[in-house]
Amino acid sequence: MTGTAPEVLGALADLVVVSALGLLVVRPVRWAVGLLVAQAVLIALMAVDAAPGLEGWLAGGLIVATRAVAIPWVLRWAARRTGSADALDLPAPWAWAIGATLVLVGQLALPAFATGLSPAHGALLSAAIVVLLLGLAGMVSGRLLMAQVVHLVVVENGLYCAGLALTGGLPAAMEVGAALDLLLVIFVLAWLSHHVHRLDLPQNVDELSRLRG
Repeated sequence: MTGTAPEVLGALADLVVVSALGLLVVRPVRWAVGLLVAQAVLIALMAVDAAPGLEGWLAGGLIVATRAVAIPWVLRWAARRTGSADALDLPAPWAWAIGATLVLVGQLALPAFATGLSPAHGALLSAAIVVLLLGLAGMVSGRLLMAQVVHLVVVENGLYCAGLALTGGLPAAMEVGAALDLLLVIFVLAWLSHHVHRLDLPQNVDELSRLRG
C-alpha cells in the first residue's frame, strides 16, 4: 500500500463509510451481500495497516475468512432458500435523509471529540460511529428479515472499527472469539429465516407482527 499509514487508514475508513451508506440504499440481498464482502475486505486492510507485522496479517486473514467468506456464504444460502435474493426492500425516505446527515455530521464534527487519539485513529473512530448508526438505521427501516441480518453485520463492523481505533488491534484470542460469536449469530438468524420461509410465513417483519394474537 502506498502513502503513510495514517493516510491509508483514513482513506480506508472513508470507504467503509461509503459502503455502509450504500448498504442503506441497496436493498436486494444479493447486492447487499456483495457490498458486505467489499466492506469486510476494507476492514481487513485496516487491521493490517493498524497493526503491521504478523499480528496484523493474522487479524486481516481472520476477518476475510469470517466476514468476507463464511458469513456471506451463509447469507447467500439463506437468501436462496427463502427466495429473497432479489427481493426489494426499499428503505423509508427518512432513512436516506438520516444516513446522509450521519455521514456529514460524523465526518465533520465527531473528529473534534476524539480527544487523546491520533488524527488517523480519531477519524477512524468517527467513521466507526457513523457505520454503526447507519447499520442501526438500516435495521430499523428494513422490513425483510434477511436485510435486517445484513445490517446487523454492518453494526458489528462498526463496533470492530471502533475497537480498532481505540486499541490499535484486539488480542488474537479476542479476535477469534468475536469472529466465531458473530458467525454463530448470523447462522442462527439465517436458519431462523429459512424456517420462517418453510412454514410459509411472510419474510416481511410488518406482516409477521400482524400474526400475533
